Amino acid sequence: MVSSDYRITQQGMSNRAVANMQQTLQKLQQLQSEVASNKRIQRPSDDPVGTISALRLRNNIDQSGQIGRNITDATGWLGTADDALNSVVQQVQHIRDLALQAQNGTLGASELGAIADEMDSTRSSLIDLANSKYGNRAVFAGTATGSAYDTSGNYMGHSAVIERTVGPGTRVQINVNGDAVFGPNGSDLFSAVAQLSSDVRAGNTAAIAADMQTLDAHTQTVQSNLGAIGAREQGVTAMKNRNDSSAISLQSGLSDVEDVDLPKALMDMQIQQTAYQAALATTARVIQPSLVDFLK
Repeated sequence: MVSSDYRITQQGMSNRAVANMQQTLQKLQQLQSEVASNKRIQRPSDDPVGTISALRLRNNIDQSGQIGRNITDATGWLGTADDALNSVVQQVQHIRDLALQAQNGTLGASELGAIADEMDSTRSSLIDLANSKYGNRAVFAGTATGSAYDTSGNYMGHSAVIERTVGPGTRVQINVNGDAVFGPNGSDLFSAVAQLSSDVRAGNTAAIAADMQTLDAHTQTVQSNLGAIGAREQGVTAMKNRNDSSAISLQSGLSDVEDVDLPKALMDMQIQQTAYQAALATTARVIQPSLVDFLK
């Protein structure tokens, strides 16, 4: 026996058909939006757990990006200092070769004067190298914002350690202080070259020999700092490779969390389009003229 309390009306059928069609259309629009943006998560409510994971991954990616910028800065500082000190070693060697020539007892005053002039010129080049800059900062000036040395070869920097974070919990010194690599004012490389030039000009062979020993000691100090810089550069390069690999992994993880599976999404969209067409056809059949329409 059919209960008279439960009746299916034309209006009820129409409402149900329209609701189903709207639901199908909304799903189709969502799939179209996912395909167009290539993002599975359009809003946090789409996947709360995935949203939290995506936020965490984005934060880690931002940290990795900052570390990458720090590494670039560290590489620039160390590379500039490395190039400058390599040039210093070469020019000091040139000065030493000139000093050996000056020890030849057959040279006259004019010839010794020419050698001394070349030493003075090379000394000026050494001071220029000591003022080498990365960006707008002198790499041997410590925390000073101006030049590391004045034209007379006096140190004007503020010796301090400058560091950069190049990995989680890993910091590295990126600078070399001028007074540490070239010596303190009055006992520095530039004063040694000036003294050598003066003794060459005077033809004092005994003093030249002593000056060359002082020059050799300064060369060893420069080379020692070069070795330290090289070791830091290797460490920074290793951290760069590690950070680059981590950045790729993080980006891949973020893609897995929020990016859409395009082949599946396209298939689902095709299915949903078919369902929508079917819903349209069904709705057209359900919403037919009723007896009331004819009685109007």
